[in-house]
Amino acid sequence: MQKVIFTLFLFYTFSSSAQTVEKWNLQKCVDYALAHNTSIQQNELQGEILTNNLNQAKLSRIPTLSGSGNHNYNIGRAIDPFTNTFNSTTIQSNSFSLSSGVLLYGGSQVNNTIKQGKVATDANTKSTEVIRNQIALSVATTYLQIVQAEENLKVATEQQKLTESQLERALLLEKSGATNQSNTLLLKAQSASDKVAIVNAENAIQLAYNTLINLMQLPLDQSIEIALMDVSSLPEAPTESVATIYELALSNLPEIQQAELQIQQSQLGEKIAGAGLQPTLSAYGNVNTVYSPSRKEVSLTGDYTAVPIGFTENSLEQVLQPQPVTIIREKAFGNQLTDNLGQQVGVSLSVPIFNGYRNRTALENAKVNTRISELTLENTKNQLRNDITTAYTNLKAAKSRYDAALLNVKAQQLSFDYSQKRFDAGVMNSVDLLSAKNLWNQAQIQALNAKYEYVFRTLIIDFYKGKQLQLK
Repeated sequence: MQKVIFTLFLFYTFSSSAQTVEKWNLQKCVDYALAHNTSIQQNELQGEILTNNLNQAKLSRIPTLSGSGNHNYNIGRAIDPFTNTFNSTTIQSNSFSLSSGVLLYGGSQVNNTIKQGKVATDANTKSTEVIRNQIALSVATTYLQIVQAEENLKVATEQQKLTESQLERALLLEKSGATNQSNTLLLKAQSASDKVAIVNAENAIQLAYNTLINLMQLPLDQSIEIALMDVSSLPEAPTESVATIYELALSNLPEIQQAELQIQQSQLGEKIAGAGLQPTLSAYGNVNTVYSPSRKEVSLTGDYTAVPIGFTENSLEQVLQPQPVTIIREKAFGNQLTDNLGQQVGVSLSVPIFNGYRNRTALENAKVNTRISELTLENTKNQLRNDITTAYTNLKAAKSRYDAALLNVKAQQLSFDYSQKRFDAGVMNSVDLLSAKNLWNQAQIQALNAKYEYVFRTLIIDFYKGKQLQLK
């Protein structure tokens, strides 16, 4: 039995080591999220539609060509178009035609439609970049939250170890009669509280991992563990002013470029709508032919037959006249197509005179859309300026808060060390010791939160400056 248990233990140990979860750094998490995000995929598919529309607009420059064929039954009394006589029989016919046309002038509508399609494609590309940036920033933020939660767990674990050490010493002092039971009871309560803090920290880690998994759209059965980073050396604070960062963001962020492209798209829409008020000139051509089994042809056989034409005056003998023998048959299909072939070419001029002011209304609406696009750009710039100003202010506040938190940690640690010595000497009770310990613990947590908030704020500023999102 012991041998079986030992074998199972070895198997479990080997399996656990063999199933080591691969650690994911930030770049790998971002790349995976960008490759599997459905919103990005939807936007890219929309880009394919816009590309198809652009290609279609380019092809509208070349002439059109269409063919048609019909099989007709003319039933009842009607004029046979092939004999030009009335006929009461059913007449069958086939007609074939090829038609072509090309726009010679249309107020540059085709050229402007092509330009608008190109701008729309570029704007969609910028829209995809906006979504990619949002996903990358969300992944980086959640990644940082996991790192922060891991650090909080380390602090909670160290504090729990420290409490256990104090509890062991208090039990020895109580056993020797140097202290009463109340001190050990307080330390036991503190130990339980520390364990709750550890559970809360572990839960915060799991919640952050859940958020990251959802952002990356990982399968639920796939495990992930991020690579913890060293943030002992904090990133340098930006040396640029708010105005400089704002100017960099205007030239780097795709939101601004997308809004500018949308203005160009609306302006081209004005030109397209204005083309509806101008004349259009087109050229056209048509080739058609007809076939019918009712079309007949007469042919000579080379033989002759005697046809009576009268009698002689005296002898009354019958007078015969030779007449060629003919055959009436359906005219051949190919011959009919050749004989009935017709061609038509021409030019067509269309001048809009009145159509219920539809073209004029379309032009006015296009001008309004341009104004809306211009206001959208202004709103985007104003929102960006507000976001950068807020982010810059939060960065400065986070740095000041972190500096103050470090000083507080040093002070609370000195206070706790002094309290620990007094407690060991028997001149301080456990209540005061635990108070000093909790203050030190809170100071450590506050310093950690301030540190990671500062890292996050610098990440945001770097994003506005056009730098790649990365945590070192």
